[in-house]
Amino acid sequence: MYHIKTFVEIAETGILTEAAARLNTSQPAVSAQLKALEEEVGFALFYRSAKGMSITEKGTELLVEAKHILASVEDFHRKALALKGEPTDIVRIGLNTEGKTLRIDRFIESVADSLPQVELHFLNTKSEDFLTDLSGGKICAGFFYGQVQHPSVHAIKLHSYKMTVVYPNSWGAPEEGQSLDFFADKPWIWTTRGCPFYKQSIDYFRGRGMVPQKIMYVDDESLIGELVQNEIGCSLLAEPIALGFAENHRLRIWRGLDFHVDLHFGYPKEKRSDPLLGEIEALVKRIWKV
Repeated sequence: MYHIKTFVEIAETGILTEAAARLNTSQPAVSAQLKALEEEVGFALFYRSAKGMSITEKGTELLVEAKHILASVEDFHRKALALKGEPTDIVRIGLNTEGKTLRIDRFIESVADSLPQVELHFLNTKSEDFLTDLSGGKICAGFFYGQVQHPSVHAIKLHSYKMTVVYPNSWGAPEEGQSLDFFADKPWIWTTRGCPFYKQSIDYFRGRGMVPQKIMYVDDESLIGELVQNEIGCSLLAEPIALGFAENHRLRIWRGLDFHVDLHFGYPKEKRSDPLLGEIEALVKRIWKV
């Protein structure tokens, strides 16, 4: 089980040290567990490079099974508690951004008051991986940006956030009437192709006759904020995330863009008759006043 957990964490992070931190162990221990698992299955699960670990095709197939196994273990744990007389429903919730934006503090309070038997497990997920994480059993439900156009997902739109440009303090402020032209020749930190608003952003700039100079592609909001603060370039962030970074004047925000990104909460459509997920959906709707 330790080997399987290690395998899943490495696949999700792509970095041994980060996987070790999540597992609360050392990097050598993670390396040893991965090596032992690869020896047992008889083939490589990852490609190694200076940039990190990327999963092999065979590893990708095993990853689905690994997530099913971990989900089954949690089900076993829940059943054991029920037989012991301590009924607990484990609900794994995927978080696609920081908790403040998702109002997780209010969600935890609501669940504690209304569903005391529920044990919440929060997992960091990416919007682009929402469907895979849901179908693979990693999460029971979760938050994601954009639309998941799939008949197997029941989704509730919670909010629509304005997209903003975040840029270094040293660039100063655009002059009156300069608008988007101010950023035309600047270096851009762009989102990855799997990001829900990647194409939306490309189309927005193209429609205004602008092709941003993309110097790198990043799929993590926190890292984007750090890179902008370090004067690497400018980027796009949803307004609440941008405001968090702008505190204490760590970077600047330009709100001149005219497009938004939608935040959703979703879970498998086949689970709509599940009373527990139905109650959780009702709590989420109440918190977001949907």
